[in-house]
Amino acid sequence: MSILLPLYVYPYAGAWDPLYSAAKAHPDVDFTVIVNPCSGPCQGSLPDQYYLNEIPKLGTYANIRTLGYVATNYTTKELKDVLAEINTYANWPKSANNTKLRVDGIFFDETPSLYDSFKYDYLKTASQAVKNGTRFRDRFVVHNPGNIPVDILNNRTAASNSYMTLADITVIFEETFDKWIDKSTFDALQSHNIRKSRLAVVLHSVPNIGRSVMDWLVEQLDNTAGYFFVTNVKEKDEYYHSFSPLFEALVEAVE
Repeated sequence: MSILLPLYVYPYAGAWDPLYSAAKAHPDVDFTVIVNPCSGPCQGSLPDQYYLNEIPKLGTYANIRTLGYVATNYTTKELKDVLAEINTYANWPKSANNTKLRVDGIFFDETPSLYDSFKYDYLKTASQAVKNGTRFRDRFVVHNPGNIPVDILNNRTAASNSYMTLADITVIFEETFDKWIDKSTFDALQSHNIRKSRLAVVLHSVPNIGRSVMDWLVEQLDNTAGYFFVTNVKEKDEYYHSFSPLFEALVEAVE
């Protein structure tokens, strides 16, 4: 199991220290970290100096994989703009003259969940831009539709013909803790027929829970997906802009 961390915390000096401390203290815990300077790589070739200072530090930890954030707006965004953002991330080391300023793949946010041939070709082209060549160390691709219908999760044929074939990981559920714990949702997420190592679950608005409940929560998430993240932040648009008090307990439970 691994932690999929949306690192949307602005990197003022010391702001990412909870991640560095966790990665150092728990070398057996793998972190796949999404950096998101400007809801993408920022206009122009490089992000600001704070990001230029901090992103290279991520690569000094063997248990951190770094992904660049690209939104597709459910494929309504012009494909050329998506490809341009991928290219911007790929060119960071050259633009900054710093080989350590690199990402290992791309996190595609706001991807569709229901199959459409045009959308499939769109995402295939975007994914191939990451997979082809050597500009991304891991050539790693994540899709985040936020929610995958149960009939896809529980149907091998539907799953094999879905967008999930284009990604290394698909976030099949990004929602509140209360919606996740609902019996119909909970049971459906734990009864799917897809390899867990290709799936992720992200929960926000988690109650303030103790260590024993966190251990139980991680155990249940591990029954569904190989990657997950939880936070108790409840404010919309702020879920991933800070390290919640649950972060350390999550890392310890995963280990």
